[in-house]
Amino acid sequence: MEARGAANTNGHGESGMSDKENLPRHGHFLRQLSRRGNRTFPIVYFPFMRLSLTRLMSGLLILAAPACRDGIRPVVYPPSAEFVLSAGDSAYWVTSSKAGVQSKGVPLDLARVDGRFFEIYVVDDDQSFQGADLVGQNVFRRDLRTGDSVLVYRDTIVPHLAREYARLHPRDHRLTPGDEPDADPVWRATATVELGASHGSFMSFSVHTDVERDSAELWHTSRRGVLDLRRNRAASLADVVGGESADIERRRDQALRDALDSVRSEQGERGARAASQLANYRLDPASFELTTVDGAPAIAYAVPGSGSGDAGHMLPLEPIRFAEPTWWRDIAASLPSTSADGSRDVWRRGGYDVVVRYEGEGARLVVRDSTSRDWPVGPIASPAQRVYWLDRPALDSVTRQALVKAFQDAASYGAATRVASGEQADPRWHTVLSARPLPIRFRSCSFSPLTRPIAPSRSCGALSRTSCANIVSGRRRWPSSNSPCLERIPTSLTRGVSSSRRKFAPWRGRSTPSRPR
Repeated sequence: MEARGAANTNGHGESGMSDKENLPRHGHFLRQLSRRGNRTFPIVYFPFMRLSLTRLMSGLLILAAPACRDGIRPVVYPPSAEFVLSAGDSAYWVTSSKAGVQSKGVPLDLARVDGRFFEIYVVDDDQSFQGADLVGQNVFRRDLRTGDSVLVYRDTIVPHLAREYARLHPRDHRLTPGDEPDADPVWRATATVELGASHGSFMSFSVHTDVERDSAELWHTSRRGVLDLRRNRAASLADVVGGESADIERRRDQALRDALDSVRSEQGERGARAASQLANYRLDPASFELTTVDGAPAIAYAVPGSGSGDAGHMLPLEPIRFAEPTWWRDIAASLPSTSADGSRDVWRRGGYDVVVRYEGEGARLVVRDSTSRDWPVGPIASPAQRVYWLDRPALDSVTRQALVKAFQDAASYGAATRVASGEQADPRWHTVLSARPLPIRFRSCSFSPLTRPIAPSRSCGALSRTSCANIVSGRRRWPSSNSPCLERIPTSLTRGVSSSRRKFAPWRGRSTPSRPR
């Protein structure tokens, strides 16, 4: 008994091994002898007791998963994002956060140069006399921080006609702001500037001019151009492409020869008519715009036409690609990637994408998160041009306040009060303005989807918001009663306008009609 007791007391059996080493590794239960006095009893060990705590909790979560699917779903928030999308002639400020997706769209043409935001806007230059209705347009650049405006483009055709009219009619006098021109002036001239896409400090534009003198047939002309917003003047080809200007000019001349040969080789009545108009087209080395081809920069020339009938259109040439200059790297992130069929534009940003889908004549904007989930923003003007990122790096407080004020002002005064006459400001306003000119508040024009301006057609261009404001204010006239455009003018725009202001139709055959919102 003593030997046995000693053996048990030492914890070893006759084999010299511990009870723990005698335990079976597998089995449904384990019998271990434990001694309390002279009694022994079995201790039961179940398999699940071998599981670790981590595995046990994982199993419980798997069992609880069906209950979670049938219960409350996890909350999903929109991605954190902030940007301004430039589309058509409008700007959309989009903010996405846990609070949701918010956006505000206003009629505003923005450009970003050296980190500073500028508003680019068009101002009427009224050169009218009692017997001549002469209205040109100039382009200004306004610094959103300081509010200072600087002239960057001045129309030259209408001022030249005004000087010519004054020479031929010395007894007539210039109109003051309160005067009205004759109901049937002997001269009529209207210049319309359409702002295009901006690429850094360069902004493309087109200008169309219509002229009627005495009983002569309607004469018109069109051309393109690029503005240098940093130097406040028209940009030359060398300003845009640098040292490649000679090669681009050579390729431009070849493209022009190919286009002329194509027109001359066309058979039939249409070909003969087109060939007869070629004498009205003259190459202008400055008539080009800056565009993109497959995401790369390109120059798109258009040969200006001048004359009556179809001669006022432009002859576009194939875009000419060129190597990316140094300044292009700074704006590449603001340009979209376009799908092969052209139905979608995408801007990729770390953590989210900005997607514009084109649907018929309109477009819709969505923000896509990292899981490819779309967060709708709403309909926008078309086409989408670029995105100005506001989140990385974050805007400084001064720029943010200036941008907020610009959006508030654009929402309050709309398009009408952005149109002014040069006679309403100090004569020095053409050079530098301490603030934008304050025009008379005209009747506002509605541009909701239910009351659009005239839609573009082959015989009638669209009325831009600027043109609408000019018409309502009496500075321009509605299309004549025999014009195919008149029947498409919504009654919301003609209400309150006297019939004497619906005689002149300067928009026929316009080569670059504005896009109605």
